[in-house]
Order: sequence, then C-alpha cells, then structure tokens
Amino acid sequence: MLGTLAKKLRMFGFDCKYESAIDDDSLVLIAKKQDRIVVTKDLKLVINCLQHDIKTIKIQNNTDKEQLIEIAHQINYNKFQLTYSRCSLCNGLLEEIAKNTILGKIPQRILESKEKFWKCKECNHVYWMGTHISNIEKFVTDLNGNI
Repeated sequence: MLGTLAKKLRMFGFDCKYESAIDDDSLVLIAKKQDRIVVTKDLKLVINCLQHDIKTIKIQNNTDKEQLIEIAHQINYNKFQLTYSRCSLCNGLLEEIAKNTILGKIPQRILESKEKFWKCKECNHVYWMGTHISNIEKFVTDLNGNI
C-alpha cells in the first residue's frame, strides 16, 4: 500500500488519487481516462498499464523518502516543496479561509494561537500551521538533499 506516499505527494501539490481497494481493471480505466501516472509496487499492474500505454512508476523501496526520490528521478523532478494546495486526506483543493468561519470547529487554543487557516473544498477538513510543519520541513530539506 502506498497511502502514506499519496498523502506526501498531495502535500507537495501533486494531484494524486489513491484508493486501497480498487481492482486493477478499474484503476487502468481511470488512469487511461484521466491521463494519470500509476505509481505501484505491483509488477503485474505495471505490465497491464504498459499494455494500455499508461505511464507507470514501479516503486522498489519501502521508506517514504526513498520512494519520493524514486519518483523524482522518474519524472525529472529536482526539488520538493510544501504547497498547501491539496488536502492530504482526499486530494481536494485547499482554500484559505477566515478565522471567523471556523469558530467552534477547531480547538479554541488553535484559534487563539494561529492566524492562517485552509479548508478543503471537498471534505471540509481544516488545516493550519501546526508544530508538525517543522518536522515536515526538515523531512523536505533532507529529501531534497538526496535527489
């Protein structure tokens, strides 16, 4: 399963569909129709996609960092950066929202300590610059140093 990889790709602004319970034929049909690149560890799926002229990236490694480096090399990508443009949960687009529109929807201490908020246009999940962002930024710096 590559769900964590999909979440990270979304954080970098990639339009990234992920479904853990989709059958190969349905996935091939969606990828073909939407002109998507299939990222997988499944050799059988890679072969199926190639037979249908669908671009694929066969993932060999197990860590997020190694997998992202593989993808970067395959698509000639040289620098990842956080974009705050896509929901890491559902892939929907994020929009910046006013603090007063989310009163009662997030903890009061967050409302009092943060100024910028984003909401997913699809699932309505609310985001803010929490303490986890510094950990993610360190991950991105390390990642980019290894591409």
